[in-house]
Amino acid sequence: MEKIKVHIIGDIVLSDNIGKSMKKWREMFNIPQIYVARYLDLSPSVISDYETGRRKNPGVNIVKRYVDALVELDKENGGHIIRALQKVLNPPSMKAILQIREYRDPIAIKEFLNIIDGKIAVGNRKISKISKSSEIQELENKLNSQIFGHTVVDSIRAILEMDGQDFLNLYGWTTERALIFTNVSSGRSPMVAIRVSSIKPRLVVLQGIFHLDKLALKIAEIEGIPLIITKLNIDELLKRLKGISN
Repeated sequence: MEKIKVHIIGDIVLSDNIGKSMKKWREMFNIPQIYVARYLDLSPSVISDYETGRRKNPGVNIVKRYVDALVELDKENGGHIIRALQKVLNPPSMKAILQIREYRDPIAIKEFLNIIDGKIAVGNRKISKISKSSEIQELENKLNSQIFGHTVVDSIRAILEMDGQDFLNLYGWTTERALIFTNVSSGRSPMVAIRVSSIKPRLVVLQGIFHLDKLALKIAEIEGIPLIITKLNIDELLKRLKGISN
């Protein structure tokens, strides 16, 4: 537990923008400002001022208390983020994972699609066929939402080598990320695995696909997960992803 706290404190204190880094970690823990404020017996406006930089950068003691609050509140919520961080800091050896990264700054899905030349399909219709204003607004909201990292997985090795517990290790620090499956033929296997999993990614990217399976599309629609297709080869995809938040 202390190793996790030290890691987060170090990441915040050494950041170019301490307040922004504090906010990043709070959002990764999915904890509202008001809960952190209550735990620290402070006004929510004080937490907001630190995160936006309206107050001068907090000292190490304030950052330590802030991180303590995140960790303890996560424990009260079941400790899901703590367990994910423990796996990241002590990762198992999995050859199926080609690249796993946490971003210094979160990015919008819309920006992410530009980086990987991604095309999105929703349900069993292409984006160009969506006509209802409510559907357009919902899609726009999804594209403007942020992700905090990505994991690139060799889908063939994943099927042959990974079990259910290994699948959870794909999520790194947070589920607010892109899961990218390479060497995909139809997309059915990755989407079925996500369907039966208790935790879900923010979006799924399929690389190397020949024909998109109707069941994969249906699962994406049911789960409300944007399903992205990229035609980049693996080397170019990994190269572009590596440059995010550098």
